[in-house]
Amino acid sequence: MIKKLLCVSFLLGLGMYTATSQNLHSEANAASVENEADATTGWTGLGVVTSDNTEAQTGNFAVRVTSTANNGRTLEYSFAATIGTDYTISIWAKQGPMVSTTGNPAFANWVGFQGFTTTTILGTDWVEYTWNVTATSTSPIIRIYTSPFSQRFVAGNTVIVDSVSITADGSDTEAPSAVSDLSSSNITETSTDLSWSASTDNVGVTNYEIFQDGVSIGNSGVNTNFNVTGLTPNTSYDFTVFAEDAAGNTSTVSNTETVNTLADSQAPSAIVDLSSANTTDTTTDLSWSASTDNIAVTNYEVFQDGVSIANTGTTTNFNVTGLTAETSYDFTVFAEDAAGNTSLVSNTETVVTTAAPDTEAPTAITDLASANTTATTTDLSWSASTDNVGVTNYEVFQDGVSIANTGTTTAFNVTGLSPSTSYDFTVFAEDAAGNTSAVSNTETVNTPFVPDNEAPSAVTDLAASNTTSTTTTLNWSASTDNIGVTNYEVFQDGVSIGNTGVNTTLNVTGLTPNTSYDFTVFAEDAAGNTSTVSNTETVLTNAGGGVTDYTSENSNLTTVDWTARDLFADRNVGIGTTNTQGYRLAVAGNVIAEGVKVELQGNWPDFVFLKEYDLMQLAEVREYIKQNGHLPNIPSAEKVAQDGIDLGTMNAKLLQKIEELTLYLLEQEEKIEALKKENDTIKGILSRLEQLESQIGTETTKN
Repeated sequence: MIKKLLCVSFLLGLGMYTATSQNLHSEANAASVENEADATTGWTGLGVVTSDNTEAQTGNFAVRVTSTANNGRTLEYSFAATIGTDYTISIWAKQGPMVSTTGNPAFANWVGFQGFTTTTILGTDWVEYTWNVTATSTSPIIRIYTSPFSQRFVAGNTVIVDSVSITADGSDTEAPSAVSDLSSSNITETSTDLSWSASTDNVGVTNYEIFQDGVSIGNSGVNTNFNVTGLTPNTSYDFTVFAEDAAGNTSTVSNTETVNTLADSQAPSAIVDLSSANTTDTTTDLSWSASTDNIAVTNYEVFQDGVSIANTGTTTNFNVTGLTAETSYDFTVFAEDAAGNTSLVSNTETVVTTAAPDTEAPTAITDLASANTTATTTDLSWSASTDNVGVTNYEVFQDGVSIANTGTTTAFNVTGLSPSTSYDFTVFAEDAAGNTSAVSNTETVNTPFVPDNEAPSAVTDLAASNTTSTTTTLNWSASTDNIGVTNYEVFQDGVSIGNTGVNTTLNVTGLTPNTSYDFTVFAEDAAGNTSTVSNTETVLTNAGGGVTDYTSENSNLTTVDWTARDLFADRNVGIGTTNTQGYRLAVAGNVIAEGVKVELQGNWPDFVFLKEYDLMQLAEVREYIKQNGHLPNIPSAEKVAQDGIDLGTMNAKLLQKIEELTLYLLEQEEKIEALKKENDTIKGILSRLEQLESQIGTETTKN
């Protein structure tokens, strides 16, 4: 028997000794074990003390104490004791309504006892609290508090006590009488009700302990009945009972009551909601609601097309595996109990598995071929790939980069190629499941060299904007060319003033106020072909203030000091000539200077090093020189003799050729390094061959 016990003793006071084994809590009141009455006799306190007939632990009444709002929170009981005597005090207690929940009620501040420890009253269930203490006063006081000191002004906290026993230790040696009429009733497959007449005791019976086949299964307190559960159907059990008092005296064993439980003949209920989910090509998940049974369901057996495939125990779901794709199956379930009773068959759940996933790749293409190759295009074609389901697309790659998806078409026209260039083409076949074939054979296509003799189209919409007294902004639409425009050259009054590269705008500076200028543009391609002249855009600069032109009218005056002044000219200047041919400065003779700075308004030719720059192949350069007698994008001797050269423009063109030459040298260096590695490999092979020949010769000599 397990109880929550705290032991306390009492000493009976002032030499008064009694050998009686009677319960010293002897007044007729609601908490008395043998003298229960609807009264609170012997119990006092600052709380509201009443007899309670709603929550008795034993009998019909219990003592209730409820705190008031003015420190009224105690319940007290005192009895005549002998100093130095040990007492056993047993009190059943529990919490009633609690207005404040910040602290629990407790047994505390007892007077006239040695060995007492404050004990908290926990919860709203009845608990027996027991102490063994020694009396140090002839009138010791038992005290109960409904709440801690901090909550002493809270009204409403309640404690209920019952079945109080106070006995001098060692004085009660008399055991209760044995139970002689233990009997059973309401026997089922798993339970029975036991009952008996109350045992008698000189002090009072405090508990009955029930045994099943010699093993303790419970304590009934002072109740003379007990409901036994958890039995096995169709089984025999022997039950006995012992009576106990507060001093721990135990009666002899009761009579033995033999109980035979009923046999279990009731089958579980049939399952009516068997269902499936997450069906694939090889699996499905079955589930159902639990069957009911008078005892308990112990197993579910699953059938597939009438054949048992699993027992799930009490689990109401099962994952079926190993099915065949695109196949119909019928599933049923039976519920079983421990007695072997089986339910009726469940509803039939028909499952159709899905098609198996497509994991087979199409066959590789082996006959990729090209035809009708030009300088910029070629036609690819191939035989259809085969697949277990069907090919849905062909993806075409050029030098390892995807350039097209043809669907189910087995041909593709490639455009945008460069003349005299080698390309490698491959094709992959794909099916709807995303399976991809191995790579096809590689088809290498070499586009032919085609000399570029076609000039770009002429610019027709040259226009000016934002004109000031010294500047204007020129812009135009891009020219078109069969290969590509690489530069625009801008002319002012017939004289080249800049190259813009591929830019279609130029900001012109250094103009003279209130002056008319004619601007034109030529487009050029990489082969040096030049378009016809653009439309002429006439620009009249704005009038503006500034320095008066005294040059012409004062140029021959000896009184003018030319050595210490800046020279400003509003028009053109001729030295040794009066025909400036439209140039700002014309010199008939040689010019010497410590330095000449040319500010180009076009692109400096570093565009050669850009990734997208189309560097001519050396074979193309050779063919161009053979046909034209000069480098591409460099004027011929006849053109120079006729038009002269612009230093800035010519320097830019020459630098462009130097940069192109650098690229050719770097390309040749890579080829040389590759040839060196190949030569070293060949040398290594030759060396090994010589060693093999030497070994073979030695072996031949030995033989």
